[in-house]
Amino acid sequence: MASLNPHVKLPTLTGDNYYDWKFAVSMVMRRNACWDVVSGKVSKPAEDKLGDWPKKAEDGLTLIGLTVDPSQYGYIRDCTDGPAAWKALAAVYEKNSRANRIALKRQFYNFVHDPKCPIRDYISGITNLAAKLKGIGVVLEDEDVTDVLIFNLHEDYSNIAGTLTATKGDLKIADVTGALVDEEGRRGGLPKADDEKEVENMALFAQKKRDNRNRNVECYNCGKRGHIARDCRLPGRYNEKNSAKAEKASVAFDLRDIAF
Repeated sequence: MASLNPHVKLPTLTGDNYYDWKFAVSMVMRRNACWDVVSGKVSKPAEDKLGDWPKKAEDGLTLIGLTVDPSQYGYIRDCTDGPAAWKALAAVYEKNSRANRIALKRQFYNFVHDPKCPIRDYISGITNLAAKLKGIGVVLEDEDVTDVLIFNLHEDYSNIAGTLTATKGDLKIADVTGALVDEEGRRGGLPKADDEKEVENMALFAQKKRDNRNRNVECYNCGKRGHIARDCRLPGRYNEKNSAKAEKASVAFDLRDIAF
């Protein structure tokens, strides 16, 4: 098997991330030309026609073994090739039991949209659950996914939800996700984190406090309220005094230059 690029980080299978792991590892297997063998698309030939099948099966087993957590070893320890290990893990995590199927459907149809989080988190949450359901054999059409994306939107997104609901013709998943991302952009982009909001609120409070303080202060130069003498634009005692000081300092500086 061709060596893996050290800069490519593959997820380690721990159990909860099976579908992410499966996708990433299948991509590497495709790159290393062993996916058809490991996935079972190419069955094991007769002994006299094996060709490079054993090598590809061995490459697949090695890749699987190197990308699973030790807690998963028990499922593949007795497997002698990649197809067997792949099938063993699928039997564990793609089991279409009633309990698993109901649990995934409940998560899928009741997924909560938190408007404080990026809309892409909401989209990926639903599409990932759809992938898990398809992985255990549940048939889902595009309209099933788009319907869930629309009717689970928070009430703050009721306008875009109504627009999408009233759209005539078929809606692709890409159509809905694109519309939701555009709506988030129209609202000002990604929602701010709580700590960013706190800093912003503190800055606004400090500015307001300074403004209130300035409204009560009286200018020594012109006698009006709302600013101090050094910020005053009118001629007066303060500005004339500072101007005289500046002129005197300038003359003294020139005399020093001459003396030098």
